[in-house]
Amino acid sequence: MPLTTFTARCTGHRQIAHDVFEFTLAKPEGFSFQAGQFVMFQVPLVDKSSDVQNRAFSIASAPSEPELLFVAKIKQGGRAGRWISELLKEEDDVTFQGPLGNFTLAESGESKLLFLATCSGIAPLRSQIVEALQQGDSRPMDLIFCVRGEEDLFWTKELEAIAQAHPNVHVHVSLSRPSAGWKGLSGHVQDVALEVIADLPERSIYVCGAPEMVKSVRAKAQEEWNILKERVHSEDYV
Repeated sequence: MPLTTFTARCTGHRQIAHDVFEFTLAKPEGFSFQAGQFVMFQVPLVDKSSDVQNRAFSIASAPSEPELLFVAKIKQGGRAGRWISELLKEEDDVTFQGPLGNFTLAESGESKLLFLATCSGIAPLRSQIVEALQQGDSRPMDLIFCVRGEEDLFWTKELEAIAQAHPNVHVHVSLSRPSAGWKGLSGHVQDVALEVIADLPERSIYVCGAPEMVKSVRAKAQEEWNILKERVHSEDYV
């Protein structure tokens, strides 16, 4: 079945960490999606606008929110990174196809949730958490969000505000390469999970981020944490 193509206006664009940008789009008429899905942007080369290729980005906003939110970690010299950091600006029209993907919350059979993210892998998890809470979901939810250093942190105040407003939600922020002055958690998400989640075998896991992290989490969940394969849901960087 052919994908539907949409055009949307960029309503916001800003750098939120030393190599991370967020941008928002007005939601096009007729576009709907499920929390956790992604779209394919038609991305031009900065130096040759006629050269266009598709790049996948997870939607960070919830379906119930009025705009579409995206976050991108910039890779030096990359097509999408240059487009976002050098070319894209407010009021620009952006073309994309979608929605795509099956990385959505299971409808039943999961009583306790654990979300694991590195850097921009937080995008679909934010969408899932916000939408679940909007729908009155009261299941225990823990989010472990890991970046390298303090300069890589973003969205922490918003995530903490969500946790403060919802007693069933707990947010754990960790740095894999903290400075000497860092007072919070340190280590990779799979290590922090062992430290802060007392009931790991009872959790269903939703994980998104660097492919090697996702692979490690899937292996540990099945081999060490006694979590059934079907209760580990993953999405690599998109």
